[in-house]
Amino acid sequence: MPIKTIFLDRDGVINKEVNYLHKIDDFEFIDGIFDTCQHFQSLGYKIIIITNQSGISRGYYTENDYQKVTQWMLNQFANEDINI
Repeated sequence: MPIKTIFLDRDGVINKEVNYLHKIDDFEFIDGIFDTCQHFQSLGYKIIIITNQSGISRGYYTENDYQKVTQWMLNQFANEDINI
């Protein structure tokens, strides 16, 4: 049986676009993203967030910086009962 899945890009879909986002203080969710994800989840979709973080390879921030922001973001989704 196929698994219904929706892939969401992080920057510009989940959060407002910020060049080389790597600080929680700079993270701002797109209006309505939680409602949208809850809707798809209620329809049985698995939600996957994808992202390309070239700031790591360019030396603007570390993978650890990225992981901290990502874990914080995932916690915000969990607080809204959204499984990512």
